[in-house]
Amino acid sequence: MGNSREDAIFSAVGQALTEWEQLENACAQLFAVLVSANHKRAYLAPAIRAYGTVNSAATRCKMLANAGGAYFAKRKTKAQKHEADFDDLLKAYSNFASRRNDIAHGSVQRVFLTKRGTRPAALGLYLTPSFYNPQKFKNEQLSYLYTSNDLIFYRQEFTKLALRIGGLKEKMQSKRKSSS
Repeated sequence: MGNSREDAIFSAVGQALTEWEQLENACAQLFAVLVSANHKRAYLAPAIRAYGTVNSAATRCKMLANAGGAYFAKRKTKAQKHEADFDDLLKAYSNFASRRNDIAHGSVQRVFLTKRGTRPAALGLYLTPSFYNPQKFKNEQLSYLYTSNDLIFYRQEFTKLALRIGGLKEKMQSKRKSSS
């Protein structure tokens, strides 16, 4: 069953998108490490500022992958220690980017169950894709129906991924400082 009140979904959307931005911040900081940026105030680092000019998560993911490839090619010891984790995190980031887009571009709608010969029954409120999007609304079927609980789940997953990426960045950075 869906939500009975739309404010729970609106709140969960805002929380999930805020956590996604924290995830993007963690990715930007990792990117700065990969391109060997050295800046005391990370948010001012040119690499982070450049990373932020790219609007597409898919393109940012490619930037991370290419920077990671170059970084690990020159650092075999770090590649042995961190490259597999980096690849796993990048894959998770890429997969969750689609969920982020669902959340950012969804619309709160009351959904009804309809069967021929019976009155429609309300299932509740959900975050749904827009009806104009042919990729998300095919043959009168919605590709997703998110309740506030689903959105809370994604928010938590975004948070966990941001923490994992931040942890990897710290490991890679601390090794760099100790080996200099």
